[in-house]
Amino acid sequence: MSSVFRRTPVALLNLLSHPARAAVSLGGVSFALLLIFMQLGFRGAVGNTATIVYGKLSGEVVIRSFDYVHLYEPRTIDRHWLKTLASHPLVDRVDPFFIMLQKWQNPPRNTACANAPPDGSFRTVGMMGMEVDRPVLEVEDAVAQLDALKDPDAMLVDQATRAEYGPQDCKAFGERDLGLRAELGGRASRIAGTFRLGTGLATNGAVLVSDVAFSRRAPFDTRQRVSLGLIHLKPGIEPSAAAKELTNWLSERDPNASQSVQILSMKEQMEWERGRWLNETPIGMIFTMGVLISFIIGAAIVYMVLATDVASRISEFATMKAMGYSEWYVSGIVLQQAWMLAFGGYIVSTMISLLLYQLTVALSGIPTFMTWPRMGGVLILALLMCSFSGVLAMRKLWRADPASLF
Repeated sequence: MSSVFRRTPVALLNLLSHPARAAVSLGGVSFALLLIFMQLGFRGAVGNTATIVYGKLSGEVVIRSFDYVHLYEPRTIDRHWLKTLASHPLVDRVDPFFIMLQKWQNPPRNTACANAPPDGSFRTVGMMGMEVDRPVLEVEDAVAQLDALKDPDAMLVDQATRAEYGPQDCKAFGERDLGLRAELGGRASRIAGTFRLGTGLATNGAVLVSDVAFSRRAPFDTRQRVSLGLIHLKPGIEPSAAAKELTNWLSERDPNASQSVQILSMKEQMEWERGRWLNETPIGMIFTMGVLISFIIGAAIVYMVLATDVASRISEFATMKAMGYSEWYVSGIVLQQAWMLAFGGYIVSTMISLLLYQLTVALSGIPTFMTWPRMGGVLILALLMCSFSGVLAMRKLWRADPASLF
């Protein structure tokens, strides 16, 4: 057997010599890493919810307003841009999509619901619209109910809409709500069905109506203006290259195009939307700062643990130096202890965070899921955190003087 396997595991024995201290240390590291996991999970949920609707829209390229803010505040563009682009050789067809935030007034209150909102409560709801004969929202249960939307007073309600919007079972919209009337955009509307999509960050509720119904409830005429244009390319055409080609082609035909519309591939649009919510809004920045703060907390915990251990064993480390062990070998013992805490805390925090992610989805519907990149990223952060603390703790070790023992 090689000498590697005959060596005494000093770092491990140091940790195990005080089981209570080791358990507290492991708990502290696990707590810090759990905070990082949860902050990254919520940050990832921000990115996931930002693109829920785009992920279900047909079309490879998006045409949007030059003043576009985010999905539920897209501004509007003139329909003539869609007609112009539809004539390009790369384009198969261009479909309109309508979306905005609208006022919702709850249906009659179910008195059996203890926490039901008062009658006539107003909320903000995401209102989506599309042409019934040219559906662009690829949600199976919504497409199956398109005939119901031919009535301009009919709407489909997203089952992810929160309970404060007034479902009769006090939890989520379903069969019991069919036929109920609620006010949408100042007009009486009838719940004709439900579908499952997800609401996103800008609102806690969403409904789907026809383009005609949308026009009657929106401040613009859907026959003249649209929220987004969805471009379907001919087979075999790469979307990003097509978006650039269409942008240049449109600018050559009309110099005003560059100040009126923007053309992006669907992938680019989703990345833009995700980046906007993560990097330009307070909610995304809060979770990013949460990761940084959790990292600092974890580093402080590990440093205190290792510094205390080094201080209590300073004479032992000095003896090892006197016996001929090198400075780096003795320092390596401290670093090994730091890595052991990192791996142990990582394993514990990963298992707990998996359970908390599932609990978050079940209780709130927030799409918080574990991913391999996140697991790898937290492992790297754990090693960096503990290594940094280990290096700081080594400063006391380097001052250990063998001569002080005699």
